[in-house]
Amino acid sequence: MSGKSQRLFAVFDIGTTGTRSVLVDEEGREIGKAYEEYPTAPRELGIHEQLTETYWRTSSVTMQRALAKANQSQEDVVAVIATTTRDCLTLVDKDVNPLAPTVTWQDNRTTEKAEELAEELGPRRSIKRLLWFQQERPEIFEKAAKFIYLDAYINYRLCGALVSDPSNARFGPVDHKTLRWSEELCDVTGIPIDKLATIESPGVMIGEVSGESSKATGLRKGTPVIMGSGDQQCSALGTGTIENGRVKATTGTGTFVITQTDEFIEDSYIMFSNPAAIPGRWILEGVIPGTGMAYKWYRDNFYSAMSVAAVSANENIYGIMESSAAEVPAGSDGLVVFPFMPYNKGIIYNLGFDHSRAHLARAIMEANGYGIQMYIEMMEGTLDIEFEEIVIDGGAANSTLWRQIQADCTNKTVAVPEVKDSTVIGAAILGTVGSGIYSTYEEAVSNMVSIEERRQPIPEHVRIYKERYEVFNKLLIAEMAHLVGESS
Repeated sequence: MSGKSQRLFAVFDIGTTGTRSVLVDEEGREIGKAYEEYPTAPRELGIHEQLTETYWRTSSVTMQRALAKANQSQEDVVAVIATTTRDCLTLVDKDVNPLAPTVTWQDNRTTEKAEELAEELGPRRSIKRLLWFQQERPEIFEKAAKFIYLDAYINYRLCGALVSDPSNARFGPVDHKTLRWSEELCDVTGIPIDKLATIESPGVMIGEVSGESSKATGLRKGTPVIMGSGDQQCSALGTGTIENGRVKATTGTGTFVITQTDEFIEDSYIMFSNPAAIPGRWILEGVIPGTGMAYKWYRDNFYSAMSVAAVSANENIYGIMESSAAEVPAGSDGLVVFPFMPYNKGIIYNLGFDHSRAHLARAIMEANGYGIQMYIEMMEGTLDIEFEEIVIDGGAANSTLWRQIQADCTNKTVAVPEVKDSTVIGAAILGTVGSGIYSTYEEAVSNMVSIEERRQPIPEHVRIYKERYEVFNKLLIAEMAHLVGESS
């Protein structure tokens, strides 16, 4: 293909800390985009909520901005696709009005009943939160007409379809063999199966943009809405991680390491088998749930004054932080961070008077690299393979320093896509296949995903990080034992 395509796909990428709306053409180019971060709210230990309306408000506003930046006709938008952070639960009334804030994937509430059923529930974390509502907020639990995930809420606001894809349903009472709601699990937990949203496969048309949605977002009324998938599923698709033997690592709010498998693999304590964006396929996924969050926490608490000055000077505060961290040697002079931030837990190990603010910034980056290496080792052992390279995406992929740290910590080639918003590209790929522009996902990936850079590890850094990685592993074991002790 050549020239500028006029067939565009409007993507809502709704994350943990903010919403990004992007217009993507059929060659994988971003034509217009906008982003808005959610306001930070006070938190209690183990609780993480967001006002549900915030997701729709930021989606609407950013899509209007993206359309304005693209400076193209509404008629050019072929389809709309929403991809969301997963496992975010909202209890709504019969008019789909939230009865309480959305409980996000980082929330750690549970009950004795949930703990008693722990083995049977496995990683279906949403059930624990529903059981919490059942016990602690019974009036809301009973009044709720539906228990829905964030994708179902956004799809409803777009086109009136209260539907979720399997990557979200997986966290509720779903049967992993059929990827449909399990009557047995619903009976055991007391969750009414009729209060759960319909499950639909990614890439399927689920409706058209409504008149109300058109006014809010600027999208043309009647534009087809294609079923999306979870953010990490779309990221895997958008990095081309759709074949066995490939692996990708995303660094956003957390770190997500993913490889594709042909079938469901029994979940372990820290690695999970989830439905892929491509129907019928699976991903094996490992998560460190706080690296990007830790870096943002560090920005807000140690660079707040500088952040204000950076905005005034039209500079990027993360660029300033990276420049100072780049002056610190590999290994951060012995400083190691374990960023278990979603539970208000974290470890800063071996801190000394010779360490500066820049050391801590780099140590948080390095913690991300250690986490990726941990999961790479586990996946290679589980699947009896050896990955040749890692495709990276997310916010960290925009940082030259962070890319090098990831290559050095893993001692593998790091491949960087031309478009770093791989979640957006993956969602757009669902749109291109769902609307018939490409006949297969392989064809879509071939046309829409390209690698901009391959970065090689630095041998001397690899040696240093191998030593620090052993310390990181010890901190991991200690923290896991502490959390298990607290929950027992």
